[in-house]
Amino acid sequence: MTPTASPSTRRLQIVRFQDRENLWFLGDLIQPIITTEMTDGRFMMALTHSKAGSEPPLHEHDGEDEIFYILTGTIEFWSGDGHAVLGPGDCILMPKDVPHIFRVSPDAEATWLVMSAPGGLDDFFRAVSVPAGYPGPQQDWQMDEETEARLEAACRQFGITLIGPPGTLPGMADQ
Repeated sequence: MTPTASPSTRRLQIVRFQDRENLWFLGDLIQPIITTEMTDGRFMMALTHSKAGSEPPLHEHDGEDEIFYILTGTIEFWSGDGHAVLGPGDCILMPKDVPHIFRVSPDAEATWLVMSAPGGLDDFFRAVSVPAGYPGPQQDWQMDEETEARLEAACRQFGITLIGPPGTLPGMADQ
């Protein structure tokens, strides 16, 4: 379920924990909190709960900057020629048009807030995801042909370029 505001509460919007949408995106739990629809396209914020070792393919966004605010765990980020290891309370901006990837520590799960400006990432997540059966990372998840097809179609639709498979760092895709 996508939280929306009624006309009488348009300026103040509250999303309760129990009202969040639960999606499995590439095996990780995504809970859109502040949606693109709620902000008229200006912003999006979601909670992500990832399994240990989780990482997406190397990619870049044509339309939005991504901001990650780490709540628990440790995550390594690579963007362009930069590299950083972040933990609880740390924040990073991944600018649009710059290839980037991240990897959750193989030793523990991680949770973080992901934000985008402008919005739209929540719609991308929905296009790739399946409804989550429980509020946590999907157990024993593996990429399959259906998920890969949804990912590739959503990337085309939402202006995200896949550059390399998980584990490919920026600059390695050209070698």
